[in-house]
Amino acid sequence: MRNIKLLVEYEGTNYSGWQVQTGFPTIQGTLIKAVSELTCTETHVNGASRTDAGVHAYWQVANFLTEARIPLVGIRNGLNTKLPKDISIRDVSEAPLEFDPRRQSKEKTYIYKVLNRPYASALLRNFSWHVFKPLDVQLMRQGAAHMIGEKDYSSFRAADSDVNHSIREVLSINITEKEEPGLIEFEVRGTAFLRHMVRIMVGTLVAVGKGKIKPDDVHGIIESKDRTAAAMTAPPQGLCLMKIEY
Repeated sequence: MRNIKLLVEYEGTNYSGWQVQTGFPTIQGTLIKAVSELTCTETHVNGASRTDAGVHAYWQVANFLTEARIPLVGIRNGLNTKLPKDISIRDVSEAPLEFDPRRQSKEKTYIYKVLNRPYASALLRNFSWHVFKPLDVQLMRQGAAHMIGEKDYSSFRAADSDVNHSIREVLSINITEKEEPGLIEFEVRGTAFLRHMVRIMVGTLVAVGKGKIKPDDVHGIIESKDRTAAAMTAPPQGLCLMKIEY
């Protein structure tokens, strides 16, 4: 038996997220179909992060078990032939049989893009959140400072989340103004994240940037452990899974 590790890149625009859903196109479901066809046997594919509908990935990690003796380069090329153009296998490697991409991950990095200017972008419409009202980047950085550390992030957790607890550790949040006019990137690193957590954090920081929430109020929002205390969930298309560390 072989444990094949995949490094996967995808645009999530046309998919209902990573996880298999009956009757809906998903990244996981598309990969399972391609892997099963390639190995000539029904094969399950696991992933490190269950990205939501419309969310993208530059560095998703997945794996599958197989007895097929196909060379690694043949697996990569074969899967890329079978997959649609919005899903690509960047790399394929052999992993120990006990390797689990989700349970063994130690750090994840997400980037969220906000386009803050009066006019929209034809090229970035599926990869950013267009915010018309001017944002104060310094205020958002001050608010983000309260989100760093190991905390109970219940206020930044999707209402339908079913995890046992909401304690997570955020390692850093960097907010950068890019060369593209109005483009702001939020880079969020953490050991693990709750469902919608990064998007709710960004939505709250954008509210800070608009002057609707004071930067120091973010501390109280976290302490309240109340989802209704935080701001809106930022739309999915601005979010991209950028890196997973093991």
